[in-house]
Amino acid sequence: MRLLVTVVTICLGLATTGARAGNDAFHLKISGLRVGAVYLTSHANTDSYAVSGVIQSTGLVAAVRQFSFRGSAAGRVQGARLQPEHYQETADTGRRSSDALIEYSAGVPRVIHYNSTKEAGPDTPDPATQGGTLDPLSAIWALLRDVPRGSACALDVAIFDGRRRSRIWMVPAGKADGLPVCKGRYERLRGFTAREVSRHRKFDFRLSYSDAGGGMLRVERVAFDSSYGTAAIVRR
Repeated sequence: MRLLVTVVTICLGLATTGARAGNDAFHLKISGLRVGAVYLTSHANTDSYAVSGVIQSTGLVAAVRQFSFRGSAAGRVQGARLQPEHYQETADTGRRSSDALIEYSAGVPRVIHYNSTKEAGPDTPDPATQGGTLDPLSAIWALLRDVPRGSACALDVAIFDGRRRSRIWMVPAGKADGLPVCKGRYERLRGFTAREVSRHRKFDFRLSYSDAGGGMLRVERVAFDSSYGTAAIVRR
C-alpha cells in the first residue's frame, strides 16, 4: 500500500488567483475495488496557502491491512509556484510508519525531526541541498485541486519528505471529450532503500480532468499500474 500513498505525491505547478477554500474527497481503487479514501481541506489566496489531509484504508481492506497518512502544510505562493514554510506528517503504510516535522527558510527545508521504522537509503540527501522542493502534502494538494486550463499537464517538480527525494514530470497526451489528458512519470531519486529502488523506481500514470467552469479544470482520475493491478485515485 506504500505505492498508493507515494503516487498521490505527484504534483503540478500552480497559478492561484483570489481567495479560495476547498474540501475534496477521492476514492483509492485497485482493479476497481475501493481500498482507501483521500480527504483534503484547503485555503489559498494570491500570497499564501494552507492544507490539511487524510489518507486512510477503507472497507474490507481496512480489516486486513490498514494504511494511513495525516498531515498539514502551509506556505507562500510565489507566482505560479508553491514555497512551503511548514510541514508535518504521521504515516503508516502497514509495512512502514513514520512521523516528520519540517520547517523551511527561503524554500530550503530544515528537518526538525524525522522518525521511521525503515532504515534510510545509502544516498540520503542533505536537507540543506533540497531547496526548491515541495513537501508531500503540498504536492498532493497541488495535484488534486482545481487548476486553470492553461496550467493543465505542465509539470516538472522535485519532492523531499525529510529523507527521500523524488521527481515528477507530466506532459499533454491529447484530449478526451474536448478536455486535456496528461501522461507522466514519478521517479524515486535518492534516499530510498536498495529494495525500494529495485522493485519500483518509476511509476507511469495518466490523469484526466472535468470542466469545473470559469476556465478551471477539476481532476477526476489519476490511473497507474501497481503490483496489485491497475490502481486509481477517483473523485467521489
